[in-house]
Amino acid sequence: MPHPIFMYSALGMGLILGGFGLNGSFRPDAHLVALGFPAHTDPKAQKLNYALMRIWGIRNIAVSALVTLIWSTGNERLMAQALCAVLPIPIVDGFVSRALIGGGEGQHWSFPPVMVVVIAGLFGFFD
Repeated sequence: MPHPIFMYSALGMGLILGGFGLNGSFRPDAHLVALGFPAHTDPKAQKLNYALMRIWGIRNIAVSALVTLIWSTGNERLMAQALCAVLPIPIVDGFVSRALIGGGEGQHWSFPPVMVVVIAGLFGFFD
């Protein structure tokens, strides 16, 4: 049986993702600037930014809710499988950041190594 720290780590990562989603949904300009993206003042560009941030935010909130619900079941194997499904999100987000602003991928790519360790622990690799 995996150590409980792995389930709590998965929950923590899920809640962090939900926090990012809430911030992006309700404070799109601030979140864009924090990620290094320009906050446009042109009304059409600003409308597009807000729409994309709402899409990004609800995605993160939904994934956070999923991870939290799985955590409440206590099923380590299911949590590991869910994190495997979530793993591409920060990887792709990093590539998008690099393509659009020429950097900022480190903000996204710091999560996958931690996720891989947690996934391995949940699958019982360290038992």
